[in-house]
Amino acid sequence: MVFSSMALKDNLLANESYFIVEIKSLRRILNSLREDIPCLCFVDEVLRGTNTVERIAASSEILYHLSRNNCICIAATHDIELASILSNYFDNYHFEERLTDNEIVFDYKIYPGKSNTRNAIKLLKLMGYDKSIVDSAEERSLKYLEEGNWSTIN
Repeated sequence: MVFSSMALKDNLLANESYFIVEIKSLRRILNSLREDIPCLCFVDEVLRGTNTVERIAASSEILYHLSRNNCICIAATHDIELASILSNYFDNYHFEERLTDNEIVFDYKIYPGKSNTRNAIKLLKLMGYDKSIVDSAEERSLKYLEEGNWSTIN
C-alpha cells in the first residue's frame, strides 16, 4: 500500500480547518496499517497546522507508530526536534543550499544527517523584506539559539 499526506488545504465547504484535514489524512494512513501488507507513506510537514509543543509531541508519536507497524515512512519536516526524538527509528537526510547576495541555489542532492543550515531569514532579505524586519528576526533567532527561549518584543 502507498499513501501520502501532502499538499493539504483548508476545506471551507466542509467546514474543516487545515489541521482537521491534516489529522484526517494521517488517521487514514494509520487506520490502513496491516501486519500482512507493507506500507509506504510520504508525509510532508506532519501536523504543521498546530502549535509547536503539541506538534512535536503528537508528530513524534505518529511517526514512531508508523515506523513500528510495517510501514516505511518518508517524512519531511523543518522541526529539528523530531530528528533527535526519532533518531533510533528514522534516518535523517537533508537538502543543502548556497546563498549569494541575490539568490538561493539548491543542487537537489540528498545529504545524510540533519541540516545544520538556516535560510528562512536570508530568503526574506532576498525577497525584499524591510531591513528592520530581517535584522530584528536574525537578532531574535540568534538570541533564541543562545538562551533557549524567546524574548518579548518591546
